[in-house]
Amino acid sequence: MCICVHTYLDMITDDTAKQQDITEELVAALDSKFFKALSEPVRVQILKYLIHNGRSDIAAIAQDFPQDRSVISRHLQVMSDAGILKSQKITRHMFYEIDGAFVLGTLESIVQKIKNCLPACCPSDRST
Repeated sequence: MCICVHTYLDMITDDTAKQQDITEELVAALDSKFFKALSEPVRVQILKYLIHNGRSDIAAIAQDFPQDRSVISRHLQVMSDAGILKSQKITRHMFYEIDGAFVLGTLESIVQKIKNCLPACCPSDRST
């Protein structure tokens, strides 16, 4: 085999490995704690509550939901562990609020990962 063929085969192998890495990064991001935390309808409703009402303690949040306070507390903990919420304990009360910078940064990172995958995984739009 001539050197041109070896070079070409090396380029293809490198591109394939690079694309596989990009794809694996995207899949990992989509299968993260962030999206798992948002996949539960009650958590989405809690997020909606916090968007409308701002920083709130668990008693105020639980008051608007049919679930027991302990169930709401677990949902809040999952969202905090995923970085979606920030919490602060003041005396005996735990207050929660959305960590907007983290949520925005996570979503922007995922959008960038999708953009990196598009050239290889998705055919160009031929309808235009």
